[in-house]
Amino acid sequence: MDINGIASGAISQASSQKTGDAVGVTVARKAMDIQADAAAQLISSVTPAKTASEPHLGNNIDVRA
Repeated sequence: MDINGIASGAISQASSQKTGDAVGVTVARKAMDIQADAAAQLISSVTPAKTASEPHLGNNIDVRA
């Protein structure tokens, strides 16, 4: 058996796996950045709630129906 051939094959496989892992992590980071931007845009598009013209409205909740 050729030990050098086996070792070089294992090293090559480990190297390509590290590259694949790095690419996967980079893609995941980009996806999270895109989602964060979309969430920030969605949050900024929401208008703040208007307060009631009469301060006593909306303060009491009837829990017995």
